[in-house]
Amino acid sequence: MIGSVGCQRFEGLYPIIFMPHYRRDGYIWNVYVEAAYRRRGVGQQLTQLAIDHLTTLGCTRVVLHASPFGRPVYTRLGFESSTEMRRSLPSP
Repeated sequence: MIGSVGCQRFEGLYPIIFMPHYRRDGYIWNVYVEAAYRRRGVGQQLTQLAIDHLTTLGCTRVVLHASPFGRPVYTRLGFESSTEMRRSLPSP
């Protein structure tokens, strides 16, 4: 294994105070690439796979927390540049 990524659709906090169409955030967790394989596009491909999966789940926005090292990767994928990076997704 040379890398991994996790993601999930956020269903909201309890009690559920928002209508379901407001709860369409997806979160990407723990993008990791082994050191020998970094700077080859693996992290970008893993992140794009997670984005694609969250899109199929009906998410309209993706949120992740970026390290300074990962921030350029996510910016190239269309995320707003900050520590908590966000990107809007097309409506299903």
